[in-house]
Amino acid sequence: MASIDEAKQIIKDTPISTVISYYHSIDKKGANFQGICPFHGDSHPSLVINDAKGIYKCFACGAAGDSIKFVTDKLNLNFIEAIKDIAGNIGVTIEEQFSKEKNPKYEMAIRVLQVTSKLYKKYATDSKPQNFINFLKHRNLNEESVTNFQIGYAPKNNGLTHYLATISESDQKAATSMAKDIGLIRDSKRHQGHYDFYRDRVIFPIWDHSGKVRGFSSRAVLPDQVPKYLNSGESFIFDKGNILYGFNIAKNHIRQQDSVILVEGNMDVVMLHQYGFKNSVATMGVGLSQNSIRLLNNMTKNTFLAMDSDPAGIKAMTKINQAFIEQGVIPKFIDFTPCKDPDEFLNEFGRLKLQEKIDHAKSFIDYLIASEIPESIPESTEKKLAILNKVFEILTPLGSNLMASEKAINCAKALGLKSSHEDVIFEYKSFLTDKTSSRHTNHSKVKAPLAPPQDHMEPPHDFHDVPFMPDDAQQTETIPISKTEQVLLETIITHPECILTDQITEILDKIQHFEVKRIVLWLKEIYLEIDEAEYSLFLKAKMREALPEEINSILASSLFNYTNKKLEKGIANKTLQDLNKRLDEDLLKSQRNALRAKQLNANTDDEGLEVLKEIQQIEEQLLAFRNK
Repeated sequence: MASIDEAKQIIKDTPISTVISYYHSIDKKGANFQGICPFHGDSHPSLVINDAKGIYKCFACGAAGDSIKFVTDKLNLNFIEAIKDIAGNIGVTIEEQFSKEKNPKYEMAIRVLQVTSKLYKKYATDSKPQNFINFLKHRNLNEESVTNFQIGYAPKNNGLTHYLATISESDQKAATSMAKDIGLIRDSKRHQGHYDFYRDRVIFPIWDHSGKVRGFSSRAVLPDQVPKYLNSGESFIFDKGNILYGFNIAKNHIRQQDSVILVEGNMDVVMLHQYGFKNSVATMGVGLSQNSIRLLNNMTKNTFLAMDSDPAGIKAMTKINQAFIEQGVIPKFIDFTPCKDPDEFLNEFGRLKLQEKIDHAKSFIDYLIASEIPESIPESTEKKLAILNKVFEILTPLGSNLMASEKAINCAKALGLKSSHEDVIFEYKSFLTDKTSSRHTNHSKVKAPLAPPQDHMEPPHDFHDVPFMPDDAQQTETIPISKTEQVLLETIITHPECILTDQITEILDKIQHFEVKRIVLWLKEIYLEIDEAEYSLFLKAKMREALPEEINSILASSLFNYTNKKLEKGIANKTLQDLNKRLDEDLLKSQRNALRAKQLNANTDDEGLEVLKEIQQIEEQLLAFRNK
């Protein structure tokens, strides 16, 4: 959850081109983006968007500003409404209690946390406790790192409790109560009063994205102190799932270097920054929220997973890797073997060695696949197939795209399996089908009703009567989306005028993927009912429904490429004709695959021969397609 101020800061940290692309079609042009200006009758791209400066400017009408002003003017919203609308698009949830500009409880918590951080820093700087000095020396931390990350020290004599007792009576009760609520002090069990939660510990303030202290992480320095790490608990002011440690310092470097290094410890971030890798941030624990993933993806598509190289770290990265892939990003992996983490590796081998690892980093999926293939390949076909199935499991987040198929084929080769490429792909897609079927059986979801995209925009009078769900809507989707269907959907969404071509009815009968057919049917019904200027808004509203990630990714990519420039009628017809033929070929391949499965399960030789004849007939038809 975020306040309006926090959401505003997150929007500011998000590239302006990313925000504007949710509302208007723009294209990359050199170092900038450009598009048709929506604020005057522009006939050629006069609007220029500069991510480095965070501004847009029309060189024809003079319109200019930041991303919030763009949305304010384009949708005729006030400032707060625009922030809420943008926040919804970039995955930031604004808590209702923070919708007002000021919230006394929130303001008091921020004040108490800020004062506490300064108190710990001042004690470390002025008193120079020996335990603190020893810690800095042992961990090779320099003064710049201590200053940049405001590392402090909590004294053993309840320094915060004593400080709260000295402030004015008007604030004392509220501040003490708040410090207790957010876990900075606790009630004494032996006598009246309070005691500090952090005592004799090195303190790392944890900031939100705008640089406000939200909590603390602490490190033990005495041999008998347990636990080793003691951190702020969840509260209304501290939601660790939506905080990335060091992000407020790293965000500009992430943008400049177009990459982010994701680690799991405070010291890993501090040490990486100290060695010059200032595009590094850490998760709070081993999890990463969808909001944080969207935030990072809005800034860069180059993500390096660099968490601890132990079983717990690998497990955490596997989960995070899948979440990034579902958002269209394939992370790379930095392996710190023989060390455990970045901090240890940098102290042992230095900056250049780590830079080499970054330069030669492979995808985390490749690492997982390599870990499943043994050095000594088993001779048993059953054991080879068992390994291949484990690889299929690893590839599942990629779906049925070309990269997954290539990796499956390469793995089969490495295992010495003699199956054809097509057989390997068929087996992988069958594996996906079984997974999808199981997932739908165990976690069935009801689709949300179609809703208008924005409160201020009225849908066509009969919009809610659109019969966009065919009779077989209750059937479970088990067929992976094919490359042809992907191209078809991208073409029709990017050039919706194609929906009016003569071939569309015939094409609809040949689409095998239910969700693709549903989107095409929906567009066919509404296209002539809506104003062209509203098309992208309706498409974004469709994307907010509970669609499969693969479909959502295609829609998002197509929307980004949508320019409202129509194809000539002849070109549109020719494009759909070609896709129609490719769908015919796909149908034949599906029939062939089904017959191959039937042949394997034939009860008699005669039955198997009959099926083989049918397969040969289809092969002849496919050969004819290729010859054409």
